[in-house]
Amino acid sequence: MAACWAGDVILVAGGDAIAVSRPCGVVRRTPSRGGGGGGGGAMAESALGVSRFKANYAVERKIEPFYKGGKVQLDQTGQHLFCVCGTRVNILDVASGAVLRSLEQEDQEDITAFALSPDDAVLVSASRALLLAQWAWREGSISRLWKAIHTAPVATMAFDPTSTLLATGGCDGAVRVWDIVRHYGTHHFRGSPGVVHLVAFHPDPARLLLFSSSIDATIRVWSLQDRSCLAVLTAHYSAVTSLNFTADGHTMLSSGRDKICVVWDLRSHQATRTVPVFESVEAAVLLPGELAPELGVMSTGLHFLTAGDQGVQGPARAGSRGWGRPANPSGSSPCPCTGTLRVWEAASGQCVHMQQQRPGPGQELTHCSLVPATGLILSVTADHNLLLYEARCLRLQKQFAGYSEEVLDVRFLGPEDSHIVVASNSPCLKVFELQTSACQILHGHTDIVLALDVFRKGWLFASCAKDQSICIWRMNKAGEVTCVAQGSGHTRSVGAICCSRLKETFLVTGSQDCTVKLWPLPGALLSKRIAPDSGPVLLQAQVTQRCHDKDINSVAIAPNDKLLATGSQDRTAKLWALPQCQLLGVFSGHRRGLWCVQFSPMDQVLATASADGTVKLWALQDFSCLKTFEGHDASVLKVAFVSRGTQLLSTGSDGLVKLWTIKNNECVRTLDAHEDKVWGLHCSRRDDRALTGASDSCIILWKDVTEVEQAEEQAKREEQLVKQQELDNLLHEKRYLRALGLAISLDRPHTVLTVIQG
Repeated sequence: MAACWAGDVILVAGGDAIAVSRPCGVVRRTPSRGGGGGGGGAMAESALGVSRFKANYAVERKIEPFYKGGKVQLDQTGQHLFCVCGTRVNILDVASGAVLRSLEQEDQEDITAFALSPDDAVLVSASRALLLAQWAWREGSISRLWKAIHTAPVATMAFDPTSTLLATGGCDGAVRVWDIVRHYGTHHFRGSPGVVHLVAFHPDPARLLLFSSSIDATIRVWSLQDRSCLAVLTAHYSAVTSLNFTADGHTMLSSGRDKICVVWDLRSHQATRTVPVFESVEAAVLLPGELAPELGVMSTGLHFLTAGDQGVQGPARAGSRGWGRPANPSGSSPCPCTGTLRVWEAASGQCVHMQQQRPGPGQELTHCSLVPATGLILSVTADHNLLLYEARCLRLQKQFAGYSEEVLDVRFLGPEDSHIVVASNSPCLKVFELQTSACQILHGHTDIVLALDVFRKGWLFASCAKDQSICIWRMNKAGEVTCVAQGSGHTRSVGAICCSRLKETFLVTGSQDCTVKLWPLPGALLSKRIAPDSGPVLLQAQVTQRCHDKDINSVAIAPNDKLLATGSQDRTAKLWALPQCQLLGVFSGHRRGLWCVQFSPMDQVLATASADGTVKLWALQDFSCLKTFEGHDASVLKVAFVSRGTQLLSTGSDGLVKLWTIKNNECVRTLDAHEDKVWGLHCSRRDDRALTGASDSCIILWKDVTEVEQAEEQAKREEQLVKQQELDNLLHEKRYLRALGLAISLDRPHTVLTVIQG
């Protein structure tokens, strides 16, 4: 039987041995007795017995992408959010963040445009199949389906204020108007060159005016009454991105990617003011004519808010991690790139208020809209995050993570595993509350976050990123997360991190610079008296050790905080004594690089997962390979011990999650719910749930259903026994008709034949 973590003896390469006691034992050197500690060839069985082995997991919850870019719209009550995700229009409950309904047209083609009527009664969507669908969206049913008649997909659409007319702009340069109530086309306007990407009705329905813009950067004014183009407004030199109208209908504001906003007099069709905003504007919103000192609005004149890409564009973020994952070869941090909401006074052309900028790429704003009835402003970032603000003060109300791209790591948070934190192909972290689906988006890194780990109590967790830095975050009892410490010192991307296990005293990081660093946590960080707004504490590395010849992909700290394991692309894992990182031995045997190393919680055993498709178990006493698990068809990316160290969970590039029993090398179950590489794996404190995240943008919460299935099987067996006894009684009483029916239901063909012949 393998030794447990109390009174451990680990051999040192030099011939001596280090004896480690748990939890606070003295490290002492003793003479080597040769051979090194035998007993490493068998695993300790669980005290709870074989009956406690897990047999199956079931999907308890799946967090999937609900927005992949395109239009978003709030209803007039601010309770429902509509957004496009491929072939579906998703409807979110703003209060909970849950997807209430997904609307998909019968043609199952991508949705190119949609619009919700001002009275919130009708939703119309357009697909690449050139079909328009009118939805009774509350019931999820299509009330009407018709051909768009456009010769190319519909790029934009908008309702008139009465909710009876719908305008569609197509990639064929045509603008069409439809009567939604009477179900026929009323107008067909030609004259726009190229794609018509913007249409809007005048707010006064009596004027019967329609505005459109296409790639020629002009705004055309169409008269529905005269069926003609009244005017062509020229002031922009690049694509016009939004049109807004004042309450009296006499003034219009247009924004464009040419870094200007233009104020128009609609009576004379002339530009009265051009405001340079010094950024490519994706949307502009006219603010209500009320004083708002918090936004710098000190007069009742025309004020508007802009959303754009203000900042310097960072490097492209294609790919993430994997074979040939992009590194940051120069070792330099990317330039900050952020989008902010800014408030402008039209009369003076001055910016009177600007949001605080956030670090990192992907923060450029791609959309902004105002719901006057609720006083909410909705903005969307290039990272597909949806943000809801109070219009009067721009205070953040809600956050939604629409699309996580590749999920690189996941962790449970909180003493009761009430939250999860997700690292994806982004510098932002997402924290979800499992019970309510509430989301927080955390900013601290300036490049892609690669790995996560959580401290023992569940309130503190750490992250590392391609920007060569690490961050420590604290979650309070209300579920709010803040960055409390930051550190830097690696010269290349930091791809592995592990927190101390016994106490919240230190953490270890591994990097592409082939070194590991040990970072002690300052005492002030653990003090409950620290001010919440004091800013992050600066971390300093205490020990730096070059450990491998290639990238370090994984680090793990033993349950007694005395040992460190590292796994590298150089095909080896190594064991080190902490805190000085003294080399104890090397685990050699994998044919390709290692992606994960993990200590057993019960035995002196190390598990390694490799790109050669295998998982191996190693004895810490003599560094020999105890077992090899083969079953994945591609790289094994993560491994974790479950069932008190008697079973393993592994995830791979084949999208599979496998459950193994160590004693007999058996793959108990293969879970197939992901469609791409499963990078993230973490198990709950109670060992009854598991969390996985993959390159398919899905995060899956798995529940151990072994006991439930065993109970169901037992109940089924008991029911079968009762029925069998009843069948025997019926045969004894010669009640053959009822016995025949019962024998058929029990699938007993021989008994059925006997009854018939008798």
